[in-house]
Amino acid sequence: MTFFNKNNLLEGVFNFCKEHKIEIIIFLLAVFVRSLLFFINLDHNQGDLITTIRGDDGYYEISKSLVEGTGFGRLDSDGLFVPNPLRPPIYPFFIAGILYFFKSYWVVLVVQILIASMIPILGMYIVRKFTQVKALINTTGVLLALEPYAILFSFIFYTETLFIFLLLIFLLFFFSYFKDNSWRNIIWASVFLGLAVLVKPTIQYLPIVIPLFILWHFRKSPLKKVVTQLVVFTGIFMLMISPWLYRNYKEFGVVGMSAQPAYNLNIYLVPSVLSLENKTSFAIELRNIENKEGFDQNNITLATSDYYVQQAMGVLKEHPVALLKSIGITGITFFTHDGMLTILQYAGYTPKNYLPRPVLLMLFDDLWGVVMAIKEVISSPMVLVLLLRVFWIIMTLLFFVGVVRFLKDKKPNTIVIFALFLVMYFAATTAINGLGVNARFRMPVNVFIFFFAVYGCMRLVKDISFLKDKIKLRHK
Repeated sequence: MTFFNKNNLLEGVFNFCKEHKIEIIIFLLAVFVRSLLFFINLDHNQGDLITTIRGDDGYYEISKSLVEGTGFGRLDSDGLFVPNPLRPPIYPFFIAGILYFFKSYWVVLVVQILIASMIPILGMYIVRKFTQVKALINTTGVLLALEPYAILFSFIFYTETLFIFLLLIFLLFFFSYFKDNSWRNIIWASVFLGLAVLVKPTIQYLPIVIPLFILWHFRKSPLKKVVTQLVVFTGIFMLMISPWLYRNYKEFGVVGMSAQPAYNLNIYLVPSVLSLENKTSFAIELRNIENKEGFDQNNITLATSDYYVQQAMGVLKEHPVALLKSIGITGITFFTHDGMLTILQYAGYTPKNYLPRPVLLMLFDDLWGVVMAIKEVISSPMVLVLLLRVFWIIMTLLFFVGVVRFLKDKKPNTIVIFALFLVMYFAATTAINGLGVNARFRMPVNVFIFFFAVYGCMRLVKDISFLKDKIKLRHK
């Protein structure tokens, strides 16, 4: 009997591997490239694991504080506990939970890399909601596995890996709900959306918009079940985030997810706008803000958010043209930023010179400076930055071509419209980060950008082939 079960198990594993061989190959590819870059960075840091995985957002420090029993925050210079007003709870507890049981950051690292390597597979399953063309599905998976910034963020303590993982699971259940409006799909969609918001509150406004998509999609169906499911969806979501809302009310006296919007307005958007207005660098304007009497970024909490938002809005209203410029640059950067410079810096390479201002602005008033910068770049490892930037510019153009062609070729459905809405949503919410925007902000929607870009590329190839055949026929 045992032998029979063992054979059955081996046969099951063999059949699974045969059926999912492409997914397994892409998963292993993702694990390999993430491990490779990690060990390159570890070598640069002389084997120091913490330096290699520690991010700038304070998640390492919060998780350490949780394990040590200090709490969700830090101790100030007087030894008093200061609750963290910016970071949501799930990711620090994710790190601290693994650390508590296994006593090793190596285990946290391995788990995070494995989760990151599952993202391309989840992306492939999402693409299957749009098409059954294997070339489109597999190419999107490979691109997600090899995207450099996603590789870097797979082992550094930033929220992106866990957030994208949870977001994609939410999307799988949510997209499935449009084809089968079962209780299973809507309940799990709500649970994973709640978890994703508690990792990264950027999408906290989606529950306001989601009911509109659902009501539109099921407008011709009996509404009783749909409305009941929407009530349950909203109720579960609010139940998921309510403990954190209560924590913030208890600590700061205000119900809210995070003070991050007020922080970003003052630390990123305002100095960005002022640098464009005054033709100076972002760093100079940020330094001027930080040196203002009475300003302390550590004082930006939910309790003081309204004050700091009003302060920032007052400055922004005085410079409407520069604000529009910042929004425009942010929009372009969202789609085209490569992140390669950050990757090189983490691996130990620091360029000798930086451009004083965004290249988009220098193109208009210092074209020669851009030419000389490119000349210097070509003869250094910075050429990788140039190549990857060109790649993302091409991908952006192909994305928009792909969107137009897909909507023309296929009848637009709710899933496609929601996917495109999500891309625009992340692009729009990124504007608050001003010139601080990088490839990190695009990562949650890379699956859609890659899919439509690959579709656009395939359609262009097909169109070119058709034109060539037509020209040949005319010359016969």
